[in-house]
Amino acid sequence: MPTIASPPTPLHRIPGPDACRVCGTPGLTTELVRDPFICGVGEDAVELTADVPVHTCSACDLSYTGEEAAMRKHEAVCRHLGLLTPGEIRDIRKGYEMSQAAFARTTGFGEATVARWERGEVMQNVSSDRYLRLLRYPTVFLLLKSLAEGGGRAPKGALGVPNGLSLESAEQFRDSGAGFSVRGLAAA
Repeated sequence: MPTIASPPTPLHRIPGPDACRVCGTPGLTTELVRDPFICGVGEDAVELTADVPVHTCSACDLSYTGEEAAMRKHEAVCRHLGLLTPGEIRDIRKGYEMSQAAFARTTGFGEATVARWERGEVMQNVSSDRYLRLLRYPTVFLLLKSLAEGGGRAPKGALGVPNGLSLESAEQFRDSGAGFSVRGLAAA
């Protein structure tokens, strides 16, 4: 249960901005630094590391990081938790050549939620992560897309057949509506 992270380790210089964003002085140096940080609290706290760009200005004696460092730390937390990273979520969507809006309509996720996941602003919960992982399989995605376009009904022949039932039996069950019923709640 660490409470203080180990010190950062400079790795090497990398290209970065030319001028300091605070004082505007040119000659800023940028290094890739292995930056340990604490994730979690109490007994659940662990030390994770992320290689982040650190910008240093000799004129104002300031070192700072930016959005890229925050994203790299976010990705480290995702990997630690076993969740897809923002880039992996974006790759799934882009693999189907869909906008965030189209992906949201197809999956049932909110468009703002998809955008926040892809920007690394929030992490998806485990059930959403598992759902997203299933979408990596084109057959699953195409079935989902047909459900979304067909008003929630699977196309004939697309229904999985559990416990050795025949496809015909499964389709008859689906088409009968006997699998479930919708009824209103009594007025309180």
